[in-house]
Amino acid sequence: MLLDKNLNISVKPLSGMLEGVPTAWVRVAGPDAAGFLQGQCTQDLRSLRLGETAFALWLTLKGKVMGETLVLKAESDVWWLWSAHTPGAALGARLEEFVIADDVAIEAGGVGWAQLTLAGAAGEAWLRLAREGREPPPTGLAEAWGGGWLFAGRRGQMSVWDWVRPDRQDIPDKGDMPVLTEQGLRWDRLAAGVPAIPGEFGSGDLPQEAGLEEVAISFTKGCYLGQEVMARLQAMGQVRRRLVRVAGAGAAPDAGAALLQAGRRVGELRAADSDGGAWIGLAMLNLLGLDTAAEIGLAGGGAVFVIDRP
Repeated sequence: MLLDKNLNISVKPLSGMLEGVPTAWVRVAGPDAAGFLQGQCTQDLRSLRLGETAFALWLTLKGKVMGETLVLKAESDVWWLWSAHTPGAALGARLEEFVIADDVAIEAGGVGWAQLTLAGAAGEAWLRLAREGREPPPTGLAEAWGGGWLFAGRRGQMSVWDWVRPDRQDIPDKGDMPVLTEQGLRWDRLAAGVPAIPGEFGSGDLPQEAGLEEVAISFTKGCYLGQEVMARLQAMGQVRRRLVRVAGAGAAPDAGAALLQAGRRVGELRAADSDGGAWIGLAMLNLLGLDTAAEIGLAGGGAVFVIDRP
């Protein structure tokens, strides 16, 4: 995939395996677990059946983004929350803050769990072999396997699966599997325009500023924390800022670098990564007064190519 012929930015297909630990693997259980989670996150969980997942956001009272997770219904009164970017300790603290009379138990430590991330053709082939011919689960489904769960996580544009399992569980023979890297996953994610929450998009941002209402928000579920703000924004139909993909030549600028247009600040760089002679990243642009046809540059010099013109 070539993003811009002049910058020569290409996205190489991810393929391989990466061993690690889950950033967040939070267990929420108890008779009131379903109702409690329903009132806290942006997704409607009432229709989820056993083994199904939903991508959800966790907001502040003002509708700002605190975290993101995949919500997995494991049993009738047991739920798991997984995230590649939101720390489990912060998510657990956020949930505990709003437990009043609810009969729920929250375990946010994730101690004793390991994670295996698999991507692309090699990852898919390994999963088929290790699981005796069974296809990897598609987006929205999870399968119990090896004492844990296998699911399609929200990573980027490539097919990526995460297997969260007890750390004592042995991994089937890896053979000559290619090694997947965090940098490769990050580059693929930035190329797809997927921000890491809350590191690149968080406490000062509204979901609509990154288009997350299309994948993570139910506008028919009823009350939840931040719901009134989401309803008002849905009625207004627009926001004043937008997170967009950007690129440029040379080394990647630092996060936080100002973006200028005709000498006026029009945004800031949230994240960037380089690959050879070019870089790709995410930037928050102010839409008020922005000339979508005019050039944008970095405060320290260098042109910025806006891939997603707002």
